[in-house]
Amino acid sequence: MKALLATLRIDLAILRGLLRGGFVNSAGLGFAAYIVAICYPAMRATPAMLESVRAGETTMANVGESSLHIAVPALLLGLALFARHGIVTVLTRFQGALMFLWIFSCLVLLFTVLLGDYPDSISQVTQYALTATGFVLCIAFWQAPPRAIDNALAMAVVALGGSLVAAAMLQGFHDYRWVGLIHPNHYARYAYMTLVLHSVLTRQVSLVMLLPCLAATYMVSARTVMIGTVLFYAGYLACTMRGVPADPRRRMPLANALCAVLLGTPAVLMGLVMTLDVGRLFDRLTNDLALFDPDRGLSSGFTGRSDSWNAFFDAMEKFVFFGYGFRSSRYNLHSVHSGVLSYFMDFGMLLGGLLLLAVLARTIQLIWTGARLPERRGLICGLGLATTLLIQCFEPDNFNIGFIGAFFFMLILGYARPPVRGAARALVWRALPPRPAPPARPMPANVIPFRQPQWRHLRPPGRAPIWPAAPRSVAKLFNTNDRVTS
Repeated sequence: MKALLATLRIDLAILRGLLRGGFVNSAGLGFAAYIVAICYPAMRATPAMLESVRAGETTMANVGESSLHIAVPALLLGLALFARHGIVTVLTRFQGALMFLWIFSCLVLLFTVLLGDYPDSISQVTQYALTATGFVLCIAFWQAPPRAIDNALAMAVVALGGSLVAAAMLQGFHDYRWVGLIHPNHYARYAYMTLVLHSVLTRQVSLVMLLPCLAATYMVSARTVMIGTVLFYAGYLACTMRGVPADPRRRMPLANALCAVLLGTPAVLMGLVMTLDVGRLFDRLTNDLALFDPDRGLSSGFTGRSDSWNAFFDAMEKFVFFGYGFRSSRYNLHSVHSGVLSYFMDFGMLLGGLLLLAVLARTIQLIWTGARLPERRGLICGLGLATTLLIQCFEPDNFNIGFIGAFFFMLILGYARPPVRGAARALVWRALPPRPAPPARPMPANVIPFRQPQWRHLRPPGRAPIWPAAPRSVAKLFNTNDRVTS
């Protein structure tokens, strides 16, 4: 209960900080414009538009393409103005990462132009240049002051969560799982990114935010995102657990709570069995998740994903060694329903392998340093990267600034602030008084405290004194042995 109240107090402090002027920051406004402009076409969609999209007559890209002309420039402008805090730090401290990105980008652009056998290679080059620029700005974003970062992230969380709630209220959850024109997997990814950004902001994975985000993914039956969300929370608990306390007085409440859970769980389950129709509840859960659906169930080949994966392995000897080019799946050059396999299809075996190794290395580094120091914000960013990679094994997401999930994936990948011992433990806005220092132990009365000698007043041997010696007559006044007394 205390943890719940503390979480609510933190969320109220975040909202209070935004109302007091925290929303007036360029990155936060860019985040808000970016999210609202992309979600707005889906929120105003009609059933006829949705049926047209589902029938294949139109696509979501055709419906929402105009919003990207507003959203992407607003996002880049906000980050560019916000990057004034850290662009010098990025240029001076991350030469190795920037050199790798520059060489990698040159190779990608070169082979996209030379080997691209579709007419819009130049637009792909422009898209990749925007993505690389956005990634550099994300690195600069993390170098800004913590309070400014918290303001911007709070704007992103409020805009993303508000857009999801508005879309659900206006459009509802249909039988075919879409929310307006938002694809169910995309809607679940937005909820997942809301949880990750809120966790990065508050330096903890809040159960209050986890439950509605997990419920949103369940309503659209996005099973892969549900697994990633649960693993994100489980990984946070595993990395922040510090073992059993050594003090018996602190160990007893933990043992009592464990005994209460072990004794109460069977009683609660028996009560549910006696009061609820368990069979109907099980059927409801399996129908919502479509576990036994021949089109979407466990025996459907992961909803056709296994067919696209087999096509990838069959086409490995056919496609170019350096790949088809950035986001080539948009031009129907290939259809691989996996973001990880798309790295190899777009960039080839060489560049795709380098990119995947770089992301994996950064993920391991953030989790390792965040768990050892401990440094909560880096740990949460690393866990977000790991679970996003797991989700990308089944979802066709890639580096694309036009997609919210992929952009925020770049944002948490760009976390480059060097961890400091004991830092980032408390929220900047936490409206709690500082914890008082422990009282010093009383010193025994028979112990005289030791004073350090004033070494700067000692004169080295063989060196003349700084001040001249006093006259003999003056010295006699202070020599009691030479005084004459009557």
